[in-house]
Amino acid sequence: MSVKSSFFFLTMLTFLVAIGVEAFIWVNERDNVNVMAKQNAQEIVQGFKQLLILKSDSFKKQALDYAAWNDLANFTDTKDPQWAEDNLRASIVQFGIDGMYILDQNKKILFSESNKPFLEAIEALVPFAVFDTANAGLLHFYAKVPQQGIIECYVAPIHRIDETIAQNSLAKGFVLIVKHWDEAFLEELSGYGIAEARLSAIQNDDDYNTVHEIPLSGIQGEKVGTLYLHIHNRMSEVLDRYGKKELKLTIVHTVILMIVFALLIAKFISFPLRDITVALNAKNKEPLRKYLLKENEYGAISTALCESFDTKEELEYLNKNLEKKIDEEVANSRLKDRMLFQQAKLAALGEMLGNIAHQWRQPLNTISVVISKIYLDSQMKKLTPQTLEDEIVKLRSLIQSMSSTIDDFKDFFLADTGKVLFSVSKCIEESIRMNDGGIANRDILFCVDCPQEIELNTFKKELGHVLLVLIHNAKEALIERQIAHGEITIKGYEQEHYVIIEVSDNGGGVTDEQLPHVFDPFFTTKDPTRGNGGGLYMSKQIIEQTMQGSINATNERGGLFITIVLPKDEA
Repeated sequence: MSVKSSFFFLTMLTFLVAIGVEAFIWVNERDNVNVMAKQNAQEIVQGFKQLLILKSDSFKKQALDYAAWNDLANFTDTKDPQWAEDNLRASIVQFGIDGMYILDQNKKILFSESNKPFLEAIEALVPFAVFDTANAGLLHFYAKVPQQGIIECYVAPIHRIDETIAQNSLAKGFVLIVKHWDEAFLEELSGYGIAEARLSAIQNDDDYNTVHEIPLSGIQGEKVGTLYLHIHNRMSEVLDRYGKKELKLTIVHTVILMIVFALLIAKFISFPLRDITVALNAKNKEPLRKYLLKENEYGAISTALCESFDTKEELEYLNKNLEKKIDEEVANSRLKDRMLFQQAKLAALGEMLGNIAHQWRQPLNTISVVISKIYLDSQMKKLTPQTLEDEIVKLRSLIQSMSSTIDDFKDFFLADTGKVLFSVSKCIEESIRMNDGGIANRDILFCVDCPQEIELNTFKKELGHVLLVLIHNAKEALIERQIAHGEITIKGYEQEHYVIIEVSDNGGGVTDEQLPHVFDPFFTTKDPTRGNGGGLYMSKQIIEQTMQGSINATNERGGLFITIVLPKDEA
C-alpha cells in the first residue's frame, strides 16, 4: 500500500470510528429510553385500568341503585307492565347503557330494554342459571358475543332498602345492566389519549407501537376476550428521529471532510509523491523543479534528488571516461617510473664512474712510474732489452686489469634479456666490487654472510642494481655522519620457498617520522644536491613489480635494516 493510500485509509478510518462512536452512544441512549418507555407503558396500562373502573362506576352505581329501589322490589311481586313502562322505559338512554333487564327470582325476564338487536336474546348471551338469589353481592363480568364483540355486564340482586339482608335472605330478582363495547365505545376510550384500545391486535409495522393486553373474564372467571392497548413510544420515536438526523448530518459532514482531506492529500501528498516517483523512474529533474524553492520536506527531497541526479550524471561521465583516464594515468605513472629509473641509473652510473676513476688511479700511477723508469734507464744507458721487456709485461698487465674493470662495469649496466639462474653470493660480491672505489680508505668494513649454494632464478642485474643502491645509501650514511669503524652487513639465507637478503649498517638509521616514507618517490634524507629520492623507490618497484617479492625497512642495531624477500622458484 502506498503512502498516500495509507494516509487516506487512516483518515477515512478515523471518521468512520467517529461515526461508530456516535452511533454507539445513540444506541445506548435508545436502550435507556426504551427501558423508560417500558416503565411508562406499565404506568399507562395501570392508568387505563383505572379509567375502565371509572367508566364502569356509573354502570355499577345504576345497577346498585335499581336493586335497592323498593318500588322495583314491589314490581317483582306485582309484575305490573304499566309501571315498568312508566318508570323504567328510556333508562338506557338516560344512563348511556345498551341494555337493562329486570329478572324475578326464577330468572324470568320481567322487563327488558336494549338498543342493539342482538341484545334482545340476552338469555342466550348471559348464563342466567349461574345467578344466585342467595348471593347478595354484585356480579361484574364480560361475555363474548359472536360477530358483535364483547359486552360488559353488572348483575345486582334486588332487595328492599328497608329490609335487613340476612345470610339466608333471598333476592327478589336481579337487575342486569349491559354495555356493548362497540367501536364507538372503544373510540371513546382511545379518545382520552392514554392508549388506543382495540379488541383485536392491530398488525402494524411501526416499531414505536407496543401492545399490552388486559384479559376480560367471564362470569365464572374464564377468559372470554382481551382488550389490546396500543401504546405509542413517543420518546423512542423522538430520540430516533433526532439521532437519525444527527447521524445523517455527521455522515454528510464526514463525507465533506473526507472530500476536503482527499483534496488536501492530493495537493500536498499525492501530487508531490507522483512527481517524485516520475522523476525517480525517468531519472529526470524536470518534475522536481517547482519544489526546489519550497522550504519544506519536498523542497529538501527535491534538492537532494537533483543533486543525486547530477552526481549520477557525473559518475556516468566519469565511468565512460574512466578507462581512458586510467590508461592515461598508468602511462603517466610508467613514464614517471621510467624517468625515475633513468635518473637512478644515471646517478648510479655517475657513482660508478667515480669508482672507475678511483680504481684506475693506482694502475695509472704505476704505469707512469714504469714509463718514467724506462725513460731514466734509457737516458742513463742502463736500459737493456730484457729490462724493457719486463717493464712492457708489467704495463700490459696493468692495462689488462684496467680493461677488465671497464668490462665489468659495462656488463653490470647492460639490461637483462631474461631470467637467469645465478648465485646470490656472487651477485652480492659484484655489487660490493662496483662500490669499492667509494669505500676504500674510508674505514668501512663489509660483513657478508651468504652460502654459495643459494641460487635464484630471476633478473640478476635488476637485483644487482637494488643491492648497489642499498650499499651506496649505507656508505653515504656512514660517510655523512662520520661513523668511525663503519660496518655494512649483507646476509642471505633461505626460508621455506623464499630467499631473504638483509642489508644493514650502523649509520644511525632514520627518524620514526621518516621511516614510513623511505620508499616514497622523491623522498630523501640527503642534501638535495646529493640525491633525488629515486633510488629506494625504484628498488621497491623492481622487487615488488618485476621480481614479485617484497622489501621493507626498519631501524635495528643502530642503523637502517633493509629486508628483501624473493620467491625462490619465481617463474
